[in-house]
Amino acid sequence: MDMEVSLKKARNELLVPKPTIRMRTVEGKLVEMIRTAEDIVYMRKGKHLAAELTLTDPETNETVSIAEALAVLKSYTYRAIDEDGNEVHKIKDEKKREILPVLHFAVQPDGSEEEVSPFSRNSVIEVKDGDWVPSIGIEGYTIYGEYEIFSDSPIVALKLFEEAEKHLKADEIGITTFVHLEGFKQYYAFLCPMFREGKFVWLMKLSNSKPVYDHMQEPPVKVKVPIREAPTLQTLPPVQALVIAAKRKKT
Repeated sequence: MDMEVSLKKARNELLVPKPTIRMRTVEGKLVEMIRTAEDIVYMRKGKHLAAELTLTDPETNETVSIAEALAVLKSYTYRAIDEDGNEVHKIKDEKKREILPVLHFAVQPDGSEEEVSPFSRNSVIEVKDGDWVPSIGIEGYTIYGEYEIFSDSPIVALKLFEEAEKHLKADEIGITTFVHLEGFKQYYAFLCPMFREGKFVWLMKLSNSKPVYDHMQEPPVKVKVPIREAPTLQTLPPVQALVIAAKRKKT
């Protein structure tokens, strides 16, 4: 065929609810994360400009206005700033991690706020018995990323192989939910056994959306042979509910 057609990227529909989250200090001041420059240079005509109080061409000592210069951001970092413009400094917890001393609030449809706690990263990947479905069920979901599940332990590797062989023969994949990093974003996880060139591995494919097709067309002629359509998943495991923080006692 040699004919002109139209091309348009398919939209994605979010499957996992993501509420609007506001951060506040314990005193109630709004906090936002802003991106700040850590390493920035100014250039003009491919040359770096010497920058102090003014920008200067290092060869001619000509003063260059900022409007003429190209600012090149080499690196940046995020900082938490409260509504007064003060930086909210991180503190270290018992695990020696840096955390922000802020509270999180989910914004309700009426504009009110309800204090919530972020999801913790998954330490266990659990697929319930009823959540093993035909492998074709993964079609129609936008894959965010893939992870390999494996072990160097011969005992664990044997168990992984036995499970992979069993579900491959049944043409099944597992569905569960997964939180990759602590926060308010979670994904559906598809656990897929894969065999290739005599080797095997389990793949965990993450998705939180599915494509939406706006240009599906009716066949312009009568279909002589019924077209077999692939089955789609009707239900997905329930996502985690936001954990409502206990009301703090006022002193």
